[in-house]
Amino acid sequence: MSDLILSSLGNSILGTVLFALAAALTFLMFYVWKFPYDHEKSHSLAPPASITTHRLLGYLYVVIYLYIMWNMVPRLWSYQIELPARTVMHLTLGILIGALLVIKIVIVRYFKHMEARLAPILGSGLFICTFLLVALVLPFSLRDVYLESTALGDKSMVESRVKRVRELLPVAGLEDSELLNELSSKKGLIMGRRILTAKCVQCHDLRTVLARPRTPKAWQQTIARMANRSTILNPITEKDQWYVTAYLIAVSPTLQETLKQRRKMEAITIKSAENMVSVVKPGEADDSKYDPVTAKALFEQKCSQCHNFDQVTASPPGTKLEVIALVQRMVGNGLTASESELNTIIQYLSKTYTKKSSQIEQQRLDGDEMVTGQLALNSQIFIEGMENYTKRHCIDCHGPAGKHPVQPNYPVLGGQNKKYLIRQFKDIRDGTRSNSVTTIMRAIVQDVTDQEIASIADYLSGQ
Repeated sequence: MSDLILSSLGNSILGTVLFALAAALTFLMFYVWKFPYDHEKSHSLAPPASITTHRLLGYLYVVIYLYIMWNMVPRLWSYQIELPARTVMHLTLGILIGALLVIKIVIVRYFKHMEARLAPILGSGLFICTFLLVALVLPFSLRDVYLESTALGDKSMVESRVKRVRELLPVAGLEDSELLNELSSKKGLIMGRRILTAKCVQCHDLRTVLARPRTPKAWQQTIARMANRSTILNPITEKDQWYVTAYLIAVSPTLQETLKQRRKMEAITIKSAENMVSVVKPGEADDSKYDPVTAKALFEQKCSQCHNFDQVTASPPGTKLEVIALVQRMVGNGLTASESELNTIIQYLSKTYTKKSSQIEQQRLDGDEMVTGQLALNSQIFIEGMENYTKRHCIDCHGPAGKHPVQPNYPVLGGQNKKYLIRQFKDIRDGTRSNSVTTIMRAIVQDVTDQEIASIADYLSGQ
């Protein structure tokens, strides 16, 4: 069993034990609390065994907490322009638990007259904070175990991968033949994996490191940048860098295959979004080919992939625009369909659900030209925004409806505030906002007009 498995399982087990201790301590605390308390003698009438057990479990909780913090605090010395949100929450909860522990210990030792009133509150706070702390760690530890069994597993150590490393390490710039022999071996690759999972996660998690394959030279340069940002207490030496580079060269084919599969799914999803734009363009649908039985079967088959069919019947769309918005949300949530299928679904929803409300709605609209004009304008803006979002290639990076970015560091745009989106869009286009990511985006959006920006922002904010 590799070090990563041991580390991930160790973290998971340790976190689970800490939570179990917090739960047991909370239960015992309330059990003891129900017994009478002599305030003059600062003495509880609870069974001595319960009090002793509570005290011993408390000592064990403190020991495990100190061990966890001993491993966590060195991250504060990591070079970071901005700490990831999960790391900030993790550290905040860890520090908060420490503060609560200190306050509780001081009260129990020196201010016993306050113990009966404050101890239960502090104990409950420790339980809640421990639960949140473990909830932040456990899923990611289990994910590391999963990575170990896939891209990071022993399958990466087959002879063909070792041969690949031997051939490509010189391309990355390694000239030491003795070190090359050491690195291009199963033992060397295991060491590279060990260093990667122990040191390269000081600043970011494995998903970021393994997001996509790179050339040997690019891997070496990436690891060198990591080394410059490593902690003082856990440095990445030059030899460590070559170990990690060798290992990443070995697993690149696996990463490439995963990336190809992801891009294939993204292409299908983007194609569905493009089909959606074509379907909602102005023009009447061809009713001569519409078959209500086939349309219903198609809709039920596509709809049931995400939710029960009765969810639509319980809250049906009342207008054609609501129908388009509903189908667009389905596409944004991963529905894949051809242009003809989308057209059939829209026809089915329109003919099935908007009929009943059309007469009432028409009577209301006939007497209110302003409302009629506003609905038509809203529909036009929605369709125009959807079309511009696709035509201007926003969908290629941020995904359908702006909800499924293709990279973890790309923002989710769907549902964002319209004014915020317009400001950010214009700042990037005009160069006011500039960094490594927006530089790429600026080249794409430099000729987008204010009107197009407004329509795209209106479309995204409505998701």
